[in-house]
Amino acid sequence: MGGLLTVAGIGGVSAQSPAPAPSATTQRPPFAVSGWRYERRDDTHLFRCEQAQCGAGSKVSYRVYTGGNQMTLDQFRDGQNQIIKALEQRTPGQRITLLGVDGDKGTAVPRMYKARRLTVTPNGASEYQVNGLLFGGQGSASLISSARDEKASNDNYARFAAAVKLALAPKTR
Repeated sequence: MGGLLTVAGIGGVSAQSPAPAPSATTQRPPFAVSGWRYERRDDTHLFRCEQAQCGAGSKVSYRVYTGGNQMTLDQFRDGQNQIIKALEQRTPGQRITLLGVDGDKGTAVPRMYKARRLTVTPNGASEYQVNGLLFGGQGSASLISSARDEKASNDNYARFAAAVKLALAPKTR
């Protein structure tokens, strides 16, 4: 159990099959991407870039959820607007721009929703984020990629999304 699978066509992306749950301090992530340093934060899997190609200071995190989720694209979009308001209120002077929201219509699986944002802090530092929800036969996951560069944020999101999709795919016999 817990064998490692490589996702075809995506260099360095792997997923692990489910294994009995070890303690939270020793538990490995359900999937990982090579070249990234892993940290466990409660039920969040956090990765920090260790390669020049993913952008200095880049981070990707994900959380995996069991069970079905019937959220629609419109609900996701509304939720993103609420999150932006809350984040801006938490840090006075911070400005967050929603660059775009897209995703699959309906509630069938598999489906994916994705929001792209630009955050400018009070001191003028910029960070691009891609925030997504992915839904599959084995549950759902939230996935967040952040980087100083928009391309790096999008590329890092895509790399991890491939592994998330594999982990959420229905089991085959």
